[in-house]
Amino acid sequence: MKKIPRNWTFTAIRKVDPAWGDEKNVVLVDKPVTAKVEWESDRVDEAAVLAAIGDESDLIASGTSDALSEMDRFLSGVKEKKEYVGYAAVEKVTIPLSLKCLDGTRVKGKLFTWADAEIGVVVCATKYGKGKAPVAALKAQAEFCN
Repeated sequence: MKKIPRNWTFTAIRKVDPAWGDEKNVVLVDKPVTAKVEWESDRVDEAAVLAAIGDESDLIASGTSDALSEMDRFLSGVKEKKEYVGYAAVEKVTIPLSLKCLDGTRVKGKLFTWADAEIGVVVCATKYGKGKAPVAALKAQAEFCN
């Protein structure tokens, strides 16, 4: 299978400064990702194709990442005393599709979805060594810690 380009996208970010309590518990990003398929033709039986994609692969063909509520459940157990960023991220992917119709013609489309999801915490004041933190954590630290 051809390698599919992926990029980490934040679906939820919450910056927390425990010293300030809820006053400094701020949602910076709340952008769930919705999986969808787009076709070049309206002749496609969307429900059948989504079911086939779900049955034949590990890909998410429909639905929405519920990132903020999942991240908040995760953060409820965090006992960090320094300022930190809670993050939820997905690796967005776009997969080309091609269907052969009963009349022999082909219809092309694209599946927009995510492959991996990650929820975590990164402490703003911590310097992480190479390979000591996930890529999404380092990206959250670089973009959202001051």
